Amino acid sequence: MMRGCTPQEYVEALLIVFRKFNNIVTNNLSNDRNFIDALDRAMTKMVNSAGDTKKYPRSSELLVRHSDHILRKGNKNMTLSEIEDQLRNFIDLFKYVEDKDLFQRFYSKKLANRLIHNTSVSIELEEVAISGLKDRCGYEYTSPLQRMLIDMKVSEDLTKEFDQHLLQKEEKLGVVFSVNILQSGAWPFSSNTGTSDDEKAVGLEFRIPQELAGCIEKFKTFYGKKYNGRRLRFVFTLSNGTVQLSYTSRQYTITMSVHQLAVLLLMNDSPAKTRLEIEEGVGLEKGELDKVLHTLVDSKLIKLDSEKYAINTDYVNKKSKFKLPSSTVKEKEEKEVEQTHQSVEEDRRLYIQAAVVRSMKSRKQLSHNELIQQVINLSKDRFTPSVAMIKKCIEVLIEKQYLERNSEQKDMYKYLA
Repeated sequence: MMRGCTPQEYVEALLIVFRKFNNIVTNNLSNDRNFIDALDRAMTKMVNSAGDTKKYPRSSELLVRHSDHILRKGNKNMTLSEIEDQLRNFIDLFKYVEDKDLFQRFYSKKLANRLIHNTSVSIELEEVAISGLKDRCGYEYTSPLQRMLIDMKVSEDLTKEFDQHLLQKEEKLGVVFSVNILQSGAWPFSSNTGTSDDEKAVGLEFRIPQELAGCIEKFKTFYGKKYNGRRLRFVFTLSNGTVQLSYTSRQYTITMSVHQLAVLLLMNDSPAKTRLEIEEGVGLEKGELDKVLHTLVDSKLIKLDSEKYAINTDYVNKKSKFKLPSSTVKEKEEKEVEQTHQSVEEDRRLYIQAAVVRSMKSRKQLSHNELIQQVINLSKDRFTPSVAMIKKCIEVLIEKQYLERNSEQKDMYKYLA
């Protein structure tokens, strides 16, 4: 059922099955508890089946992508009540997902993208969706998601306060400037997001365009006086800007990444530049610069001629207002899915090890089967660990001398203080 289908088709197929048998249980079987439980078990098995992928269940990924489709701007054919109905269906199916930790990771990334790039239908609907997840899994599960919404509200108020501060001082920036202040622990970004390891290795550092540098310095000063002791770290890989083209016969308004914007602004000063000149001018490592140049050339905003890049003054587009993609959607999604699975697998190993230590510390001695069952019980609200993974974690802890096998009974483990 999963191969080749869209998230919307996947969810609709699940809902058709659920509604059919739920109607039978409700109308023909008097909501008998045994039949309700049987339907729940069947739905759980179907939702968490890996299908023909032979890798892992894709239910978390597909459900989150479906919710992203609902909550993202652009659903002009859907009324508010229809969106709310879709969200209720989404929450009903979420009940059957076993990999709650994986779902949370996917959901937080999609939510972060909607909030940062201002593509959410509304904060109110985001709150409705998070409230539904909270009802199923509790406050702790949705706490990081709610903190992200709070950050956006605080950032909006802070931007207004910064604008008022500039007005009082009679200072002008020359551009419309806004900043999102994100708590690093709440948002699903790695601690080294920003300058990559490759950039650090070759001594490169992104050079902020002069048109933006003054804005950033003024905001840093304002923020530093307001919150003494706090440190700001600008993450340009997540930043974007909107520009108007003044050299074309028709006016275009384009939203693009700050890296793409930096290249275009750099080329304002010269009719043509070599790749090396651009690299030195913007301070991006080879891989990132190649992607930026590829999207700009592919979109025909700049042209490559005799190994030199130049602005395309004959640029034409049917749309007068649009967003420039930073990479292909498919490439981005595949990479994100793989990274998310790897990250969750590592978190699960650490969680299982902590669960083993907690169980052994309280009981001091447990049989192999008892310990396995204890760990499964402790983990079931987040994910269903495989016995093989638990065994590997036990071996790791034996090597670290947190526990040992009983010399007289090999299927018994003893806790080492």
